[in-house]
Parts: sequence; structure tokens; C-alpha cells
Amino acid sequence: MLASAAMASLSLLPSCDKDGDDGKETKSKSSKEKSSSKDKSKSKSDKSHPPDDNPTETSQAIEAFTGAHTRLVWAKASQPHEGDTFAQSDKLLLMGIDTRDGKGERAILSKPANYSRPLLSTTGEVILYTDKNTVRKGGKKHYHPVIYRTDWKGSAPVKLAEGYAVDCWKDPASGTEYVFAVSNLKATKGLSLEGDKLIRFPLEDPSKVEVMYDDTPITPDNVQFSRDGTRASGQFPWPHSGVLILQGGKYTAKKITTGCWSGLAPDNSGVGWTFDGEHRKVAMAAEDGSKNWYINLSEAAGMKGSELYHPRWSNHARYIVITGPYAKKKGEDGSVINKGGGSAEIYLGRMSETADKMEAWLQICHDNRGDAYPDAWIANADSANLKGYTIPTATQSGASVIASSWPASKEGLLFFWKDRTTLNAFATRDGAKHESVLAGRDAARYGRMGELLLDGGSYEAEPEFVKAAVTHLRTQPAATFEALVLPGQYEGTAANAPLTTIFNGADFTVGEDTGHLVLVRGATAWRSKTALPAVPYHLAVTRSAEGFAAQVNGEPLELDSLPGGGAKPGPETLTFGGGWNGGLLQVALYDRILTDEEIASNAHAAQARVSTFPSAPQRVKLSGKLTESSPMPTPEGISPYTGALVAHLYEVEKIHQGTLETKTVLVKHWAMLGEKVVQGFPREVGKTYELLIEREVDHTQLKGERVIDDTTAFDQEAWFDVASPRVAP
Repeated sequence: MLASAAMASLSLLPSCDKDGDDGKETKSKSSKEKSSSKDKSKSKSDKSHPPDDNPTETSQAIEAFTGAHTRLVWAKASQPHEGDTFAQSDKLLLMGIDTRDGKGERAILSKPANYSRPLLSTTGEVILYTDKNTVRKGGKKHYHPVIYRTDWKGSAPVKLAEGYAVDCWKDPASGTEYVFAVSNLKATKGLSLEGDKLIRFPLEDPSKVEVMYDDTPITPDNVQFSRDGTRASGQFPWPHSGVLILQGGKYTAKKITTGCWSGLAPDNSGVGWTFDGEHRKVAMAAEDGSKNWYINLSEAAGMKGSELYHPRWSNHARYIVITGPYAKKKGEDGSVINKGGGSAEIYLGRMSETADKMEAWLQICHDNRGDAYPDAWIANADSANLKGYTIPTATQSGASVIASSWPASKEGLLFFWKDRTTLNAFATRDGAKHESVLAGRDAARYGRMGELLLDGGSYEAEPEFVKAAVTHLRTQPAATFEALVLPGQYEGTAANAPLTTIFNGADFTVGEDTGHLVLVRGATAWRSKTALPAVPYHLAVTRSAEGFAAQVNGEPLELDSLPGGGAKPGPETLTFGGGWNGGLLQVALYDRILTDEEIASNAHAAQARVSTFPSAPQRVKLSGKLTESSPMPTPEGISPYTGALVAHLYEVEKIHQGTLETKTVLVKHWAMLGEKVVQGFPREVGKTYELLIEREVDHTQLKGERVIDDTTAFDQEAWFDVASPRVAP
């Protein structure tokens, strides 16, 4: 409920939390909580939500902020100081505020249940929500989501359809209102959801279901549509964030960046966002990603510098909703988002007309019952537009999920991975659509060029996605592997040990031995007579019934056969890296032998890409005393991420290389990779450490990575620790 003081100052939100400064929980209680706590046993069993103390003031404050009739809905934990950030339980309350009904904040339905992602129709009259119907079995959460509708009278919920509702959109031509949903949610151990397709159906006729996108799996958080319906935000799936583009009656996807909680303005500006890994800023994008900038969402009093969650555009182009601040209870382990939901409240924010900053925030809730998944509707929003942006009208915005310039031919693809910035989806000979999903092992990570950086680890393809590739390699002799290789000398990593692995499939191994290429099939091996280049090069290896052939930059590489060894069974997946210090881009596997012309074309494309690589950034080597540290991540705490950076603040003691003007430096280190702790962490405040750093801005591969920053210097320029990490055994 809004405090009375909320009406006093709306241009810059003051710290008006009832339970302490800056949204942090304290032992003090509101008068309402004090009175209810007289009977503790009653409080513990009471799952209802108390009525709004000042419904008139609540409504007046909100309308003073938005300038119009406003409605909000969200899910709330039924118990004080509890949270359910991901709406997993069946003990949630469906909450709402209608500024014209005189009731203020209230429970729409009295019965606690699983009210996941409440949504408002385009008229604001209908309230939708999804019951996930979660069943835990075999160490995974299995979902059977069902979409329901109710209204502001609290009418008995009516089942609409199976699926997970994500947005409502009205066709401007026909006037038909559609509900969009993600269907067939995948069972998962983690917290990130994904389904196999995006569907839609008319709100008033749910039986008419249309498939609108099924090129890749899709994550529900967040799919939001432009006014004309030609664009939508999405993740394909998390963490591949971008835009859906309507073409020929269905949507195709374009990846823009990496992160979570994508969003799109509800006008026709085409302005969207992706939430960053610190959960404080959004990476803004316009014109299908050709324009980019950032907005800090955590600057208002009450949530300044804190982590936030559930960012979502309302139906008005200038108003958004979000939850926060997230603060774990003292001594509690795990993610601040997952464990800190008990302190999360609803905030309504107003953007500038050009979407370059937040103008003001209004805190909606003040009761320390964790809030999640807000949605807002504002009257007369159809005329609201952001200024200075338009949706591209032509289709040359690069919507295809398969890169067009490489490879020269997609015939016979078994695996395709271009780089981290690409939506790495492809089609096999039978027309089936596939996505190249890779899981990092040990210290494997992405490099500055978006490459698989393999010093200290490896990447493995998810077995379920490469069954056809593994079967082909086991049963058929013809195959081609190609990649743009970034050697360890170029990456600045340590020299390779003898006999390291670059790629390993079933009876198809590509490796390196003291600078020479090594190829293995079963008990037979070959080694190149000449050494491999020390600069980036294109490598193509073809396998036939007779053996292997290799080309470097389109030129044949002479091979010698080696004495046979004991044959080892190949893996049931595709693995990239294994003791090898280097990087890979533009990786492809085919079910056929590429022609010399195709290999030459792909080699030319690889060298053209190398010519676009940015120059090496400024590097500084220094000794610094650790003055502030951030807590260590845990696998459970950062899920669904498997790696995380921590921000530490150092006092500069001595510069050994390069220049640095500041007396302190904020450094982000890899502290966890592949769900394993990086060696040398945690660090001890007061001790001196040797640092090798480059500006974070020069390492765009870090966009969207999970970052834990509990320092007081969160707004200081950040640097990145470029020393090669190794994980604890």
C-alpha cells in the first residue's frame, strides 16, 4: 500500500519504506504488522491480505504519477517477509489496484494458488494468469501450465487454454484481441523456463490456436509486442535476447545481445531492452539492434544500487514496472534474486520521451510480502509514443536465424555455431530445426571476439541436440569439420601441452601436438608435416573412408600417418577443447565432404572476419590492496547461470605496466565457471593482489553475464581481470 507521503514528492522517489532505509529489512514493523503480531499463531496461519488503509490516497498518488486511470496486477507471497521470485509455489496471492474502484491494493481472488505472471488485457478489464501446475520428479520440475481468466470483480477463474501466457495484443486491422503464450514448457532442474513454440489465440475464442514461432525454443520472460504486431521482444531461449520480426504470417528471430528479461515498448518505436547481468541496468536497442544505449534502473531512493527483477513495459510507452530491492536475510546463502524476494516491492517508473533515462519512480507496495511479476495498464495509452525511433519497414534487418554470409552452403549441416552473438540455429536435410546448445565445462568461457575460449576447459554440445550428428559420425565415413581457429599465441594464453584436443566427435578427433595438427579416427592417426599458424586461421578437415585431409586457409596441409594406438569409444556428444589453449569461431560440422571451392569460400569469409577484429585494448598490470569485496557465488545461487563474476574494489599500490589515473580500481573477476569455484577465490580484504586488467567496455562478451557487486563503487568505471582463470579440482 502507498504511504501517505508518496503524494508529497513524485519527481524523485524518497526512501519511504516502512521497514528501513533503502529497502533493507530491519526488525522494525509497521503499525499494521505490530497489531497483527499480537497473535503470532494467527499471523502464521493467516494467508489473506489486509485491506488498504488509505485506498483513496493510493489511487490519487498513482493517478497523479501517470495522469490517467491506472490498473496494476501482480503476484504476492501470502506470508510476511517471504518471497517467491519465480512464482513456483501455490501459496501466492493475486493482487491488484484499480484507481477508479475505491478499493486500493487488494487481493483479486481470496484463495492462495499459483498465480504466475498475471497479465491485463488491452482494455484492462480482463485479468489473466497461468497456473504452472509444477510437479517435482526425478530431480526436475515438470510443468503443465494452464491459462485462466478472471476480472476485477474476482469472478471464478475460467480455463482458457494450456500454455504459459506472456502478452495480450489487439490486431489494429480486425480489432481481435489475442493472447500469446509459450507452449510445452521443458522439464528443468534450473529456474529458467523455455517452451518449444510461441502460440496465440483470440481471447474470446481460445480454441483457434495458431503457431507463431517454432524455429528455436523460446523463454517466456519477456515476450511483448509492438502496437502493429510486426515486432516482439523475446529470448530464443535464454540467454539469447533479441527481437521477433513478423514475416509471412510467422515470426523469425534476430539475436541482439545476451542477457535476461527482454522487453519491447508497446508503441511502434521498436525500442526494446535486455536486462544486464547485474540486474540494475537495461541494455536498450532500437531499429532491430542498430542503435544501442544503457539506462540505470536502480537510481531511485529505496532501491538505489540494489538488484531488481521482473522489468516489464506497461501498455504505455513511457511507463514500466519492476520489483525490488532484493536483499538476502543475514547469513543466508544463495542468489539474492532467489533468496531475497521477501524484500521486493512493486515500483512504477516513468521514462523520458526519448527513452534515454528514467524521470521518476513511484513505490506501489510497502508491506514486506514479496512481490513478483507486475503488469500495468494505463488509460488512453494508444496515443503514447516514444520520440525519435521507428520500426524498420524493410526485411533487411537480418531477421534470419541462420547467418547469411557463412557458410557458403548449408547443405548437410549437422552442427552450426558461428559466435556468441548469433542465434545459432540451423536446419538439417530433413527440414528439422535445430539449435546449437553448448555447456561450458571447467574454466571454458567466451572471449573478446565472441569465441569459445578453451584454455582451462571445454564446451560440450547438449547430447539431445546432436544425436543425429553423433549417429552419422559413427555410421557414415563422409564428414567435414571446419572452424576459424584463434591460436593460443594470439589469445595470449599459455603454450599448449603435447596432444591436446580441439574437437572430439564419434571417431573424429582434431587436436594439436607441439604446434602440429593431429587427426584421429579409431586406432589410426595422422600428423601435419608443418606447424600450424600462430595467427588466426581457417581450418577444414574432411573425413572419408580412406582417412583424413586438411586445409589451412584454403591450402592443403600435408599429413603423415602415425603408428596406431588403442581405439577408444568416441563420446556421445560433440566436445570442443580438452587441454588446448585457444579459441574457436565459425564452427560447423557437415554430413558430407565439402568441395575445394566451398572450403576456399569459407576460408575467405574467415579471413574477412579476422580483418574486422578490434585492436588489443589497453592493459594495466598493478599491485592493489583489496578494500571491498562482493560475496562468492554458489551454483544454486546463480542458477540458471553456471558462471559468475564478482566485483572487488582495490586501492592501487603500484603500477607495473600501463597507466591508471585513479587511486582505486573496480575489478570484475571470474569467481565461478562451470559451477566450480575459480582458484584464488574468495579473496581477503586487506591483502595485496597482482592484477592484470583491461577496461570492461572492451570486453563485450561479458554483456549479460551474472555479476555480483556489493561494493559501494558500483557506479565507478569497471575493469576486467584478463588473467586466465582455472577452476578448483
